[in-house]
Amino acid sequence: MMRNAFLKLLHGELPDEIVWTADLSYWMEGRRADGSARPEWFTEQGFLELHREYGVFPYYYYDKFCAFEVRYDGPVTVEQQVNGNTTVQRITCPAGELVSEQAYLPDSCCCGTTKHFIENERDLDIFLDLLQYRRLLPANVDDYPRRLMAWETWDGIPGLALPRSPLAALTAEWAGVEHTVYLLLDCEEKMRAAMALLEAQEAPILDAVCALAPPIVHFIDNLSSENLAGLYDEFMADRHRARLRRLHAAGVAGVVHLDGTVKGLLPKLAEVGFDAVEALTPQPAGDLELAEIRALVEDTKTILWGGLPGVMFAPPYTWDDMRRHLERLLETWHGHPFVIGVADQVPPDGDISFCKRISEMI
Repeated sequence: MMRNAFLKLLHGELPDEIVWTADLSYWMEGRRADGSARPEWFTEQGFLELHREYGVFPYYYYDKFCAFEVRYDGPVTVEQQVNGNTTVQRITCPAGELVSEQAYLPDSCCCGTTKHFIENERDLDIFLDLLQYRRLLPANVDDYPRRLMAWETWDGIPGLALPRSPLAALTAEWAGVEHTVYLLLDCEEKMRAAMALLEAQEAPILDAVCALAPPIVHFIDNLSSENLAGLYDEFMADRHRARLRRLHAAGVAGVVHLDGTVKGLLPKLAEVGFDAVEALTPQPAGDLELAEIRALVEDTKTILWGGLPGVMFAPPYTWDDMRRHLERLLETWHGHPFVIGVADQVPPDGDISFCKRISEMI
């Protein structure tokens, strides 16, 4: 059973078999877009049945993934307007208005941000005011024990995610990488104040998760070395350490999402104490070969999670390309704790039959 093997890995024990995970949600959205999706896939049981069909360890169920929800109190309004493929969101507080825009890209079944909420110091001042009225509440926690037990029948474990760390939240949700870097250079004191407020708001979520004590929680920071490696030591490392100390004291393993370039951040993430680093993307899509990724954590117990680039599920790659890559992965990572995973997702134009073949091969 992959579930038992996964739990053994988290406890530093030798597993009985190889664990194989795949985030199928992006591929599912592609099928919904072209009209070929089965409606039951988008229910929890249908999601689990789909994973059983393809021999994949169930984990990434996003309807109940986040252990938190955002609430705004007082004189704050949040409005959203959809115009064709463009979505505009407006958040108004006493200090002013913040606006973001996202464009849906039909060809790739995904969204891209075309305007961030925070683009300059004036926006940052409004954001600091907005944070006075913002709070995080626990979500998807009360029914987690029931779901954890139910998923055992399907040989899976439901993932549960903490809020993004403050710097990651700024780059992914509020300002983007470029604006964040310029604001750190020009308005460091205000940026540190914003990150301190974001961190303080995490407290109820961390308390609830530690009381719940799930087997594992996900840090959804969506890291990439080319963007954040140079900022990590000063703005993220201590926050990660503090979270992990609390989690480990409660018997909870922590895994962080690193789905971009690997070289700069993987050693840092291992050093601060993450039990696993997930969505590791090697060449031909990433910056390092499989052996180079292993070498970065050779003297640690950090679980390598990933190894199968999502691009290899789609043309011009073939099953023979994937088979040879998987053989290299098994040979190269043998002897170090690892979970085989798609890095980052099976794409909408991916060949889903590869998942079943990978399962059979493993």
